[in-house]
Amino acid sequence: MTSAFTPRALVASFGLAATLGLSTVISGCGGSGQNAGDAVVITEPGATLPTPGASTTPAASSTTPTSAAAPAPAAAAKAEGWGTLKGQVVFGGTPPAPETLIDLGKAPKDPEVCAKDKPILSERLQVNATTKGVKNVLVYLPKPTAVNEEAKSNAAKTEVTFDQNKCVFEPHVLGVMVGSKLVLKSSDPVNHNINAKLQKNSPFNSILASGQSIPFSATTGERSPVQVTCDIHNWMVAWWLVLDNPYFAVTDANGNFEIKNVPAGTQKVVVWQEATSFVTPPSGEDVAIAANDATTKSFTIDPAKVKPAK
Repeated sequence: MTSAFTPRALVASFGLAATLGLSTVISGCGGSGQNAGDAVVITEPGATLPTPGASTTPAASSTTPTSAAAPAPAAAAKAEGWGTLKGQVVFGGTPPAPETLIDLGKAPKDPEVCAKDKPILSERLQVNATTKGVKNVLVYLPKPTAVNEEAKSNAAKTEVTFDQNKCVFEPHVLGVMVGSKLVLKSSDPVNHNINAKLQKNSPFNSILASGQSIPFSATTGERSPVQVTCDIHNWMVAWWLVLDNPYFAVTDANGNFEIKNVPAGTQKVVVWQEATSFVTPPSGEDVAIAANDATTKSFTIDPAKVKPAK
């Protein structure tokens, strides 16, 4: 913000304290996805506001009015400490029965490998029948108010493997930071195709032969999770989230997640799930992150928002 003094009024300056604060995800053979973030304006410590009723007009002067002072540069956002965000994503109703995509021994393509030993089940909505925790949900900060350099460095060094095993993408959902290495491989004795429908990065579409492994690295963050498919085996689907920060997680089999070194203060947190799309608003939900402590936040998926499978 800027401040200026005029002969008529004194404008008190306010400080911007922006303290808004994704484990790995992916799976599939050929997708789409959205983003946002705000800062919180608070009174700077030590600043004095005019007392109600008190005059803020300086004494009259016979000199010629002077021009307003030059605007002061805005202060850079700085985190007042770091905290951990953890919690659980649960399903708010009766867990759905698992859907079978390919019956045992009945794959229309490469049946000697695909669904040879067991049926292939949909991973679109996986709910723990006991805890109602939802697996493979993305929880992330699209625009944190600050970034912990150690967390960023560690994420950049992380190597993530995206495999194709028995005609299923592993993992089904994956998160990765710009610049980190994503290894695309196939453990199957048949060819696969990785068709990543990237939006801001160059689209990626490549055949992957048996035993082949190729590197991939994104150069910019995506607006939202993108779908990955296999054009050879059309039931294979996965999702990638590419961010320009290290704050993302994918929920485990019990719906649990944890993100460390999040900037303290109010952060926009986005929750995305394949069958419902955005659980929170696409721009995120405000979550107050405590400094030097763990903040627990749970999210519930509304069964009414589950979309029919295509």
